[in-house]
Amino acid sequence: MQTIRIGLIGAGTVGSGVLKILSEESARFEKEYGISLNIHTICTRTPSKIAPISKLFSKVKITDDYKQVVGNPEIDTIIELVGGTTISEEIVLAALRSKQTVITANKALLSEKGEIIYRTAEENQTEIGFEASVGGSIPIIRAIRNCLAGDKILGLYGILNGTTNFILSKMETEGLDYKEALKLAQEKGFAEADPSFDVEGIDTAHKISILGSLAFGEKIPLQNIVVEGITKITRLDIAFASDLGYRIKLLGLVRKLDGKVEARVQPVMIPKHHAFASVMNETNAVYYKTAFAGPGLIVGKGAGALPTASAVVSDLIYYSSRRGKNLPMEKNRFPKASISEANQTEARYYLRFNTLDQPGVLAEIAKDLGTNGVSISSVRQNESEKEPAEVVVVTHPCVEASISASLGRIDASEVVLEPSVAIRLEDKL
Repeated sequence: MQTIRIGLIGAGTVGSGVLKILSEESARFEKEYGISLNIHTICTRTPSKIAPISKLFSKVKITDDYKQVVGNPEIDTIIELVGGTTISEEIVLAALRSKQTVITANKALLSEKGEIIYRTAEENQTEIGFEASVGGSIPIIRAIRNCLAGDKILGLYGILNGTTNFILSKMETEGLDYKEALKLAQEKGFAEADPSFDVEGIDTAHKISILGSLAFGEKIPLQNIVVEGITKITRLDIAFASDLGYRIKLLGLVRKLDGKVEARVQPVMIPKHHAFASVMNETNAVYYKTAFAGPGLIVGKGAGALPTASAVVSDLIYYSSRRGKNLPMEKNRFPKASISEANQTEARYYLRFNTLDQPGVLAEIAKDLGTNGVSISSVRQNESEKEPAEVVVVTHPCVEASISASLGRIDASEVVLEPSVAIRLEDKL
């Protein structure tokens, strides 16, 4: 029986979930995997909150000083659930230098500070597990590393933020506007008081940079990802999308185009008939395309105490089984990817214009689009007798630069009352 002594740093929502799973399942883990997972010390700022569950572990120590955990020779593995990129970086680097295995759910830390963390792990021949950092309970990290190792990944597409997926779902199914759906998400605990990290696409960008780097063996820096959130999406856009046979999702994607990596996070329209479009509410999903096995879809809960904790414990079991066995280390450091020019990728677009209701408006819009090489596939206009008029144009495939140039001219005209909206159509998922 292999015994692993664990130091848990951060006993909030996910940390409490880890303690619950270990208290209920440790005997099974011993029987099935031959590993005894023992909580040695819990580091938390609020010891009183975990007192009931900590009593389930014999002789567990509780502290509010992480330095009593990191580097402690009596502790083999550190679970870091502090979050952020400041104190968490200190904790992870110190643990790796002490040759303690690290398990983390911290996507921001890995996305922004991954280079120094992975290098430190290599230099100290110590491993770091981060299955819980992307997609909660979805086993996508292990799938990329192991299950798809015999294949070649061509593209990864992720609905990776439960908050934004919940908001967009409620805007569609309940006819809410953005602010109403956000308020509902906050009331249900899916959105923070300051939701910008989620709704501006930053959270998804952290996650897609991690997935893309693993999938292609090339580092995809956060600053090279095109990032756009959902705050400009209106109930009207949701309705128009539905009429056109699409559903709007905040999509994180990485794919290879002519040897270069396209990496972006933005709202897109996905055909309703595609399985990916059926992923609703707070559920997360990753859709992948491979050269040999073809496409696949993994769906699951992307957040919450127990779903995320289950991924943490999965890593705990996996890396505990590898500890001390002199196995080849998993590769996390890669050369920098060659990134495709963001405004040169081609797609069809949904364009919505808020205009004066007068003759010649459509002709002026069509002229400006045509001047920049944008061909129109279809046009729709609402039938309201009151201004403003809503004009919707769906284009043929064109490069993003042409769309940007066109909208710059159109929005500067006197007939357009508000900034135009442009949403990519992902028809070829």
